[in-house]
Amino acid sequence: MSFFTSRFKQTLRARRSFVFLGGLALLHGFGMTGLQAQAPKASEEERRTARVQATYLSHLVNFTRWEERHLPKENQSPKIIVVGNESRGFVDSLQFLIRQNALKIEGQLVEFKHFDNSKKDEAREIIMQGCQLVYVLPGSSFTPQEINELSESAVVFGEGRNFVTEKGGDVSFVSVRNRVKLVVSEKYFRRTSPKLSSKLVNLKSVVEIIPSGGPQGPVGRKGADTAPILPPSSK
Repeated sequence: MSFFTSRFKQTLRARRSFVFLGGLALLHGFGMTGLQAQAPKASEEERRTARVQATYLSHLVNFTRWEERHLPKENQSPKIIVVGNESRGFVDSLQFLIRQNALKIEGQLVEFKHFDNSKKDEAREIIMQGCQLVYVLPGSSFTPQEINELSESAVVFGEGRNFVTEKGGDVSFVSVRNRVKLVVSEKYFRRTSPKLSSKLVNLKSVVEIIPSGGPQGPVGRKGADTAPILPPSSK
């Protein structure tokens, strides 16, 4: 088993544990102070799910590669953008993870921004200028297709299986029997940039891969796919 796959599986095992124990604090070294600013409307289960999703997302960033053409210009930071209204604490959890882990994209510290629906015009402008990941919350007025049209450098995350199968997103989170699973578009593996490591293909218990519709699917947001999914190395 490769170091890469082993590391990710360790993360998945940790995730299964804290779903039942009720928090990320013990398993990921969080101080609870950073995660307590949750809206009262969300249930404890919803907050736990939001923390799991934020953790998964931060790990997938580490397992994604962007070519230079999809990175910010010199002296600018790569950006993770969240769009839409939410009340489960996902934004707080993700922001805390990014800050606590000094999350980087291609060696550069990440800049995080959240825009609720009242700031859609501002969000659109930032996305057009260039960003590396956009998380579309369920209550967002953005659609994956709209994000794709605004930016060819951004991986588009969301929630619900149809976010990938019908709406054109790259990755979505689904909850199955109190567990969070990933639904991933094959194009995220196949295109050259941004590209998810093919070594996650073998994590079938938690990752469902949705075919991209053939060899003429999108690369980034333009052109044809050129990189096939290769089976993970057994070394």
